[in-house]
Amino acid sequence: MAKKLLASVMAFALCLFVSAADMVVKGKNGEDRKINVVDQSETFLRFEFVSDSTVEVTKDSSYRGHDYITIPEKVRIEGKVYTVTSIGYAAFWGCSSLTNIKIPEGVTRIGSYAFKRCGSLTSIKIPDGVTSIGYNAFENCSSLTSINIPESVTSIGGGAFNYCESLTSINIPEGVTNIGASAFYRCSSLNSIKIPEGVTSIADYAFEGCSSLTSINIPESVTSIGKCAFDGCSSLNSIKIPEGVTSIKKWAFDGCSSLNSINIPEGVTSIGESAFKGCSNLEIVIDNSKKKVEVGRDAFKNCKSVKWLKD
Repeated sequence: MAKKLLASVMAFALCLFVSAADMVVKGKNGEDRKINVVDQSETFLRFEFVSDSTVEVTKDSSYRGHDYITIPEKVRIEGKVYTVTSIGYAAFWGCSSLTNIKIPEGVTRIGSYAFKRCGSLTSIKIPDGVTSIGYNAFENCSSLTSINIPESVTSIGGGAFNYCESLTSINIPEGVTNIGASAFYRCSSLNSIKIPEGVTSIADYAFEGCSSLTSINIPESVTSIGKCAFDGCSSLNSIKIPEGVTSIKKWAFDGCSSLNSINIPEGVTSIGESAFKGCSNLEIVIDNSKKKVEVGRDAFKNCKSVKWLKD
């Protein structure tokens, strides 16, 4: 009798353990989805509390040397289950052996410097639900060739992909309204990119040194083209400046030696220093008069020709 009672108790305890280790939630399609809950003692990842029910992955030197990492969707800490909602500041900075990482659906934020200098990372899938990518998040991910940015993302921080020298193309979702300065700085293999409507300015240094970029579509919502925005884009052969643009900052197109022609709309009242310097094949047509446009020093130095339509 005692043996039967002991067996029953053990079976009950086992059931409790299993039910605590697995959770069932409704998926996006309405079907039940099982989530495995990882105990903190079962993973080398470290977490910090964000709220009473959420945590974020934080930096730890033990991550280095791992080539594959799976971030759990749920983690149990001291008996309580928390949802992993963010990847914290510099969490995986310098994980040079990391080639693959799985980010769970519950994550909504990728923090600044999160994957900086992950030089072996070749691709990454950012899950639906992520709304922001922090500044310098993927800086110096020199092997990264492709990245999927979901429609939920509205903000891409400054320097987010700078020095991603193997990145060839990227699709920026329609919901993005802010692309930070130097976001794609020195992405020397980037050959195409679409900027969505809603973005109001091309930030300083945004595409500087993107020497493989041949064309880019600037949406009508843009009113300003920042300093050095396309500086050194030596393969850029065509670009249309929208009617709403009022200023082109200094060095914006410096060294774009493959540009053949460009029309500057009437609304542009300021063209900065060396804005088109070194565009040796460029024929510029400006739909305004010289007296109505503030032109910086050497703005058109070494350009093929400049024509003012209202003079």
